[in-house]
Amino acid sequence: MMKSILISLVIIICISCKQNNYSKADTKKNDITAFQDTLKDLDVIQKPFCIKIDTLPKSDYYQVDLDTFLTYHHLIKNNNDLMNNKFHKGTKDFISKNENYFFNYPYNDHAFAIKRMNINKNITAIFYAYLFNSEIIQPRIEIQTFNNKQENIDNLIVASTFTSECSGYREFCLDNDIIKIFDYYYCSEESQEYKNTYEFKINNDGKFIKTNIK
Repeated sequence: MMKSILISLVIIICISCKQNNYSKADTKKNDITAFQDTLKDLDVIQKPFCIKIDTLPKSDYYQVDLDTFLTYHHLIKNNNDLMNNKFHKGTKDFISKNENYFFNYPYNDHAFAIKRMNINKNITAIFYAYLFNSEIIQPRIEIQTFNNKQENIDNLIVASTFTSECSGYREFCLDNDIIKIFDYYYCSEESQEYKNTYEFKINNDGKFIKTNIK
């Protein structure tokens, strides 16, 4: 009698474990499907896709209000939480803080999806925008890549303004699978402006590979 009870308990536990595993698998599958469906609502970029920072904005809100910044660049933020919550926080810039004293990071708050790019059937790139609040508020754009399992692959800060004792900004242009990033620095209207150009290639794995520095 006792042996039969033990066997029955083992069978019940096994069935329960299998059902639990199936439930977790179904939930994950549903999440992936929902994410892929949401992607369809996000506009695909038209190449070349470029953002040029307005250094003499007509609106005082260009640098402090995300909607104003995005509207100027003909962009709209996505309000779908599923999409926005995929934003991978804590991106470190490809330039170290020792080389760029004015460009603050990482950012660990909320962001909004604004555009997407299909790299291949397995990899999608999403452009995110947010306001980075350091010494002043700085609008910023990142491109982040994801696989079909919603796993983050790589991140790149492609546009921003930044101000401290000196000022500067970052803008970019993406054409085919090449991203060109331009950094500008200056300390006064009379001083010389410095420009650095960086080039990245997006490979088939969704990685941003630096190809040259000028």
